[in-house]
Amino acid sequence: MKTYKVKIEGTTPLIWNRMKKELEDEKKALKKDELSSWETNRKNWVRKAEFNDNGDVVIPEQWLEANLIDACRKTRMVPNFATTKSQTYTTYASSIMIRNLKDSICKEKDLQEHGEYVGAQGKNSSTKVWRVRPLLKKWTHEFEVIDPFGKMTLKELEELITYGGFILGIGDNRGCNYGRFEVKSIVVKK
Repeated sequence: MKTYKVKIEGTTPLIWNRMKKELEDEKKALKKDELSSWETNRKNWVRKAEFNDNGDVVIPEQWLEANLIDACRKTRMVPNFATTKSQTYTTYASSIMIRNLKDSICKEKDLQEHGEYVGAQGKNSSTKVWRVRPLLKKWTHEFEVIDPFGKMTLKELEELITYGGFILGIGDNRGCNYGRFEVKSIVVKK
């Protein structure tokens, strides 16, 4: 088993859009003309972020896991232990675990409002509605990557996380280049 400590720094702002059932139910109960005022109310859009037990804003570990798996899928990097050229890290990456080392990324008061018109019924919808989500401009994060089988090399892991940060990003609105990051350090923990 290998464990790596990874530190990343955001190169673009990070957006949360965690729509919990309670928020969806609240929105459904509103009339059409009340939706804009609901979205722009700080009390409502702040709740779209992810919080820990202390009430601080966190980056969900599943975002980082999904980013790593997606990077494996899209780079199609051949592992150092591969027996054929068609093998990739995609299935292997699902066994890798990620744990946040830095519990919170910021306080609720540090979040900023990010509003834009988005499709009401999906990306290609011609009907646009105003949506407000929490945004953090400057951010850094530390997490641990646990490779239970110890087959991935430090260089391969760094390439995958760098690709995931530069091309894929984490959080909401990644298609518009939000949530991009660069690797500041990766060290093997003993």
